[in-house]
Amino acid sequence: MLALITQQLRRRSARAVTLLAGVLVASMGFVLLTGSVDTSRLRVQATADANFRAAYDILVRPVDATSELEAQAGEVRPNFLSAQFGGITLEEWERIAALDGVEVAAPIAMLGYHRTDLWIDVDITESLDPALDQQLLRLDRTWTADRGLTQALDPGPDFVYVTKNRVLEPRKVPFSDGVMLEDGYLLDGEVLRIDTGGCQDSRPAAEILPLGDVLPLCRLDHYAHRADPLTSEGRDRLIVVEWREDGSFSTTGTGEVDHPKVGERAVIRIPWPTTLLAAAIDPASEAALVGLDSAMVKGDYLTADPPQVTDGHPGMDRVDIPMLVSSQPQTEESVRVDVGRLTMDAADLPGRTSADMEQQLPQVPVESLGSEIRDYATAYAGVVERDDFGVWFNRLQQADPPVYRPGTDVLRPGTTDQNTRNSWTTEVFLGEGVPPWLTRDTGFRQLYGTTELLASVGGNAVGTFDPGNVQEFSELSEVPLESYRPAAASGADERSRELLGERPWLPNSNPTGYLATPPQLLTNLASLDYLLHPASPQAAAPLSAVRVRVEGVTGLDDASQERVRQVAERIATGTGLTVDITVGSSPAPRQVEVAAGQFGRPDLLIEEHWTRKGAAVTLVQEADRKSVLLSGLVLLVCALFTGNLVAASVRTRRAELGMLACLGWSGRRLAALVLGEVAAVAATAAVLAAVLAPSLAGLTGLTVRPALVLLTVPLVVALALLAALGPALRAARIGPAGVLRPPVLAGRRARARRSVAALALANVTRVPVRAALAVLSLAVGIAALTFVTAVLWHFQGAAAGTLLGAAVTLEIRAVDIAAVALTVLLGAFALADVLYVGMRERDAELAVLRATGWSDRALTRLVLAEGALLGAAGAILGAAAGAGLVAWVVGALPTGVLATALGAAAGGVGLAMAASLFPVRLVRGLPLAALLSRQ
Repeated sequence: MLALITQQLRRRSARAVTLLAGVLVASMGFVLLTGSVDTSRLRVQATADANFRAAYDILVRPVDATSELEAQAGEVRPNFLSAQFGGITLEEWERIAALDGVEVAAPIAMLGYHRTDLWIDVDITESLDPALDQQLLRLDRTWTADRGLTQALDPGPDFVYVTKNRVLEPRKVPFSDGVMLEDGYLLDGEVLRIDTGGCQDSRPAAEILPLGDVLPLCRLDHYAHRADPLTSEGRDRLIVVEWREDGSFSTTGTGEVDHPKVGERAVIRIPWPTTLLAAAIDPASEAALVGLDSAMVKGDYLTADPPQVTDGHPGMDRVDIPMLVSSQPQTEESVRVDVGRLTMDAADLPGRTSADMEQQLPQVPVESLGSEIRDYATAYAGVVERDDFGVWFNRLQQADPPVYRPGTDVLRPGTTDQNTRNSWTTEVFLGEGVPPWLTRDTGFRQLYGTTELLASVGGNAVGTFDPGNVQEFSELSEVPLESYRPAAASGADERSRELLGERPWLPNSNPTGYLATPPQLLTNLASLDYLLHPASPQAAAPLSAVRVRVEGVTGLDDASQERVRQVAERIATGTGLTVDITVGSSPAPRQVEVAAGQFGRPDLLIEEHWTRKGAAVTLVQEADRKSVLLSGLVLLVCALFTGNLVAASVRTRRAELGMLACLGWSGRRLAALVLGEVAAVAATAAVLAAVLAPSLAGLTGLTVRPALVLLTVPLVVALALLAALGPALRAARIGPAGVLRPPVLAGRRARARRSVAALALANVTRVPVRAALAVLSLAVGIAALTFVTAVLWHFQGAAAGTLLGAAVTLEIRAVDIAAVALTVLLGAFALADVLYVGMRERDAELAVLRATGWSDRALTRLVLAEGALLGAAGAILGAAAGAGLVAWVVGALPTGVLATALGAAAGGVGLAMAASLFPVRLVRGLPLAALLSRQ
């Protein structure tokens, strides 16, 4: 038997070499692709391990802190803690920190937005007319944000009254914190009292007119009559400037404290109302978590010591809260100050009541004198970098998170109606400025005012930290708030990107806006008792979250994941709080459609990075899953290719096998002969593949396991025998009549074929099994193309729709392409082989066609038509199978997979026609005379 097998392989060397080449390619492809899959999986694992860890491994939040959207998608919006005020007690934090396995437990208590004023100086000296004894200027502020898309004119201008007459200031009486203004004026050593009943403030400045009359210069003091701070009546000011004979200027009503400023220039201090988010931390835990102590650029780091309490006003102690201040405003905003002169007789101003001026001054036309533009960062730095920077805490503002309307994958936050007066007004004035005018813009967060402290609680900066110097973790696995960065967004479509000037969209001073700033003022937990009113709901449970880092976590290995899981389980069972495992999280881009603003900003489609929890673990699981699928796909293609070649060999040897049956060979021996030939060729190809694959893998940088190489030989031989089993059984059924039976059976009834396409259809259906093999071979390749392309899309969208996933996808894309290319090419090769065998069996028929006048072009069209028919059937079947497999694996048929399937089908038809070119060459080279003489 062995001698006969060897003899048969020598006699039919062309077929043996073809089978050897096919099995060798399939074997090499299996070894290398499996090695590629292993290599890519190792890279996925390495990339995930290198980027799996963020600032913390577990996030502990209050009960019911998970939003409906987070529960559905497993994603957390950026800077979500900016809208989480309390819910965890200090005792619960202490229990968490004491658990075994907890390396760091860093609490944070979001307190709310503190409104304060930045200050900018505007020099109006060059705008003054020296010829006028009295003149009245107007300074208007236009707030600009959202990369210039928002332009909001503040309704409260500054009116600057400049006079060359003498101006008197109210008497000043010393007290513990400075000086206090009292009724009356000192004139030549005597107390002068005038009628100020028409003034909102009973202690305004007064002007001595040329005739000796002393008239009040009533202020526009919104604090005195409790006007709504978001209306013109609650925001405008009257500033008085005395232009002295020596050329100097004495300016009053322009600073935090209403005392005159004297200088050689007329400089007006203009307030820039803003809000700063305040939070409380544990200094030691925050230093261990993100290295906040190493981010200091000025002053000292926080300690855990309680605030200092000193004597202040009678019955009211003064509390000095230690603070860290961010050196970066993390806010994008600017202001344009327009300077103009009112076209009225300024001499009519002295003696007019506040109500009269409030009503008439805004209506007076203005002659423009110029404008200046200032940016927020400069104003912020000018205030917070002062050594004496401090704030007064009385009533903070807190904002709810945005609420997203249900809909498509694009998120749509709803807008809110604001009760601004209730949110911002206070019973006691402790230095708060007016709210930012941008608060009147479209709001996406409901705003609330906290319970007033009604106490002298001041925040004093002990140091300044730079958020950019906070310890950085991988950008592929960052979690919200880990680096105190703002929740920046970018345009998601071309229109939005153009509107934003190709720049990121940043928060502004509006706490109700869609984007929120991170904390800019930090204090310690010991200050909470003084910053939260006992009646506040947050007082009993002040902490917003606890961020936990687990000991002994080194990667995404099973042991590390188990450590994290055990600690998370202990926290959940011990506290009942919401516990999320964040190890392996990664930013996931989400599109958000933001409604238009009220000050000119159009609606925007933005993209912001939400945090997908556990993305790295999913990536590794998906990589394992895809590795198995790709390896199985390669094995399937190998089996079909081998089976097709063996089936073709059996069909061409029917007469020979029938002769052996006539000589007494049993069906079992005939089957053994076929299987023996296949085993010999497969073993030779497998051994060659095992020898060549490691060297080729080394050249391409792949990792091939020795065990896989050794397994290749028996696996390929077994696979080839399994694929050849069907043709071998058919060979066993060939009896002596096989000598006389033609390879192609005639149809039941001859019918005229009047077109090339009809004749091609008849030819491909004359041997249904062979046609089915060709169709199935190509269908597997097209199914592979459809499936792997769709799997790659799903890998990016479902498992890797994150920054970490995007990085991992780059590592595996080459393997996917190689797998698809090999399966499709093997399928096309199998189809070409089927066409070749068919042409050989029908060579006499083709010779007759040529003898009766068919041209080479007509015969070429016939072969190409047969290839196109087989290709169309295989392409459609493969595309449908690939789409169905995607739906089965993914659980749905994602948008775009159908388009991928149609494209793959069209490519399959083209590839089949290209594979038909080899049989075309055979047709054109047929020996016409020899074939006709044989017939």
